[in-house]
Amino acid sequence: MLRRGSFLAALCFVTAVTGALVALPARTSLALPATSSPTLTLARTIRTTPFVNNSSASLHDGEGSAYVPADNSLWLADDNGRAIYEVDPTTGYLKRMIGGSTFDAVQRFGGGSSAGKYRDSDLESMAYDQAHDILYAFSGKCCSSSELPTVFRLLRVNGVFQLDSYQPLPSGSDFTASAWNPADGKIYVGVSGDLRTYDYVSNSPGSSFHVSGLDGILGMSFSADGNDLFVARKSTRLSRVNWPNRSLVSGWTFDLSGFGVKDSRAVELINDQFHVLDGYDGRKSGDPLRYAVFVFDVHGSGTTTAPTASFTASPTSGPPPLSVSFTDTSTGSPTSWSWTFGDGGSSSDRNPSHTYTASGVYTATLTATDAGGSTSSSQQITVGDAPPSSSNLIGNPGFETVTSGWESGDTSVTLSRVTGGHSGSYAAKLTNASSGGYCKLNDHPNWISTTRAGTYTGTLWVRADTAGASLRLKMVEYKSGANVGSTNTTVTLSTFWQPVTLTYTPAAPGSSNLDFQAYTSNTPVGTCYYADDASITVT
Repeated sequence: MLRRGSFLAALCFVTAVTGALVALPARTSLALPATSSPTLTLARTIRTTPFVNNSSASLHDGEGSAYVPADNSLWLADDNGRAIYEVDPTTGYLKRMIGGSTFDAVQRFGGGSSAGKYRDSDLESMAYDQAHDILYAFSGKCCSSSELPTVFRLLRVNGVFQLDSYQPLPSGSDFTASAWNPADGKIYVGVSGDLRTYDYVSNSPGSSFHVSGLDGILGMSFSADGNDLFVARKSTRLSRVNWPNRSLVSGWTFDLSGFGVKDSRAVELINDQFHVLDGYDGRKSGDPLRYAVFVFDVHGSGTTTAPTASFTASPTSGPPPLSVSFTDTSTGSPTSWSWTFGDGGSSSDRNPSHTYTASGVYTATLTATDAGGSTSSSQQITVGDAPPSSSNLIGNPGFETVTSGWESGDTSVTLSRVTGGHSGSYAAKLTNASSGGYCKLNDHPNWISTTRAGTYTGTLWVRADTAGASLRLKMVEYKSGANVGSTNTTVTLSTFWQPVTLTYTPAAPGSSNLDFQAYTSNTPVGTCYYADDASITVT
């Protein structure tokens, strides 16, 4: 199966689904070069098979995308995998996945039967309506008569997007692209050379129209002001459309094949870098470019070199409120700076200061730009009731105030804090809403972002309400997204706290990161296990 779609926009104040006025962070928009002869350079790629921080999760067929600026999340649609994935476009880390069983169970908008298994088997495209904070996923007709074209709606619940409802699309619908325009507030869908509007509540596609010379539409997204439409097309082309004039912009159609793209399926413009999802099915398993996202810088005439972003932060850890001074150390003489601090804050100053008021692990990112393009650099800031100890490399080991730095990795598994820890007042609790699969506690982002020479020792204290289940503690080493080594050990859970410990010596110290995780498999509905007093030390 093959297909695709997308979004993009930025408004500071938006009207929520409830009608209340809420503030959502605007997407940072720098300036594409004002030229009729731009060039592209490949800045980097984002690996998805497997994801950088999760060796057990991979795209099976990349089709569509949507960017949610408030979360700095790039959503990717996978039709063969019957899933959508939320990814950090800066680090490439997988944040979460929503799979087929969740799609199957969602109810029809306005009431009615659940979707069933034939409505999510051809996920084609995605779009994000920033004005109402709604995410959409469109499924098409490929590749049998049993597949039912459908659009799914996701609403934000407790801070994260969850499937809310679906609408059946007219028979034969196959919207390979979708995007929201911030200028008129409408969702647009496309396929081949046809474009039209779509309204979810009334479930009504509008009349089709065309842009002269634009065909092979596989993915699209709008600029922050809605004046430009960017289109991923067949034959690995990427084009820019002047939307008010409904015309292709001269000189702004690129052939991406020279960069290794084989099937351009989706496009997002994030901080003036094009993020293009490659849906080519022919790459072999293990190829880091299999269903990768290609990230491109855009350059004006005569300029081909972008600055190299870098910065220092001081301090990088401490109790809240934590005031951090950021100093730009970029090379290449950037002319503008765009900072995001990971907690919703941002700045365009060259050397800003920012105060973190809540405990957590935040990713601060600088995007440095000049006429030649832009690059980004990121660092972690750990905010807690006390700085991490010098011996324990985990910044939030006891879940005493937050669960930041940890995730469950599955939408059916809930991670929460409960009273009654091993040594402190609280512990982590993992609860499984559906039977089977993994019930996993995973550090995110990895506490060990860069390994060093030595032996790492990882320990986690665990217990369960019912004894007998098997829990596996695991360390996995990744270098440039590839798994270069791992170790694991297993313990039988009891109703009393007990430690589980393992050691690991990195294969590529200095150029790899270390993933730390604990999980049970084939877990029944209910409480999976409790965890506390996590630690990683190195000697």
